[in-house]
Amino acid sequence: MKGTDEKGSTQHVFHLYTSSLYTYFKCYSFDWAFVRCAHHCKKMRTASMDDMPPYIEAFKGAITLVKHSGHVLVASGILLMWHAGYYWNTSWIVLTFLVMFASIVFLARAFKPTLRTFNTPAFNHLQFVSLLHRKTWMYIVLLLIMLWLMVAKPVLW
Repeated sequence: MKGTDEKGSTQHVFHLYTSSLYTYFKCYSFDWAFVRCAHHCKKMRTASMDDMPPYIEAFKGAITLVKHSGHVLVASGILLMWHAGYYWNTSWIVLTFLVMFASIVFLARAFKPTLRTFNTPAFNHLQFVSLLHRKTWMYIVLLLIMLWLMVAKPVLW
């Protein structure tokens, strides 16, 4: 009976720790950067071509931040998962990795091609801003799904 209590206690502490850790990483690193980008999209709609480069650099910086923060998040998540005794085939872990893989593919395909059109003959100001705005919110939704999976830990199978 004592072993069960210790295991339950360890998992409860793990749950609280991962909830706070992932909330910190996701909200303050990932989501914050992209929410700022969504805010920049509103300003970009009315910005002149001379005012656009700082906004473009902000997007590139947010993408870089997300890529590097993702490495820390994955490494710490694997260590915490191992420490708490979760298995790789646990439903929320499998789904989190699937959504994470989808977000990596989305990040690579959504922003780079769009940002590369800036200052080229294919550049259309309003279409450019609309694409960035829509793709930013799509990425935020993917991140929030991952956050929910990691914090709520739903048992789906």
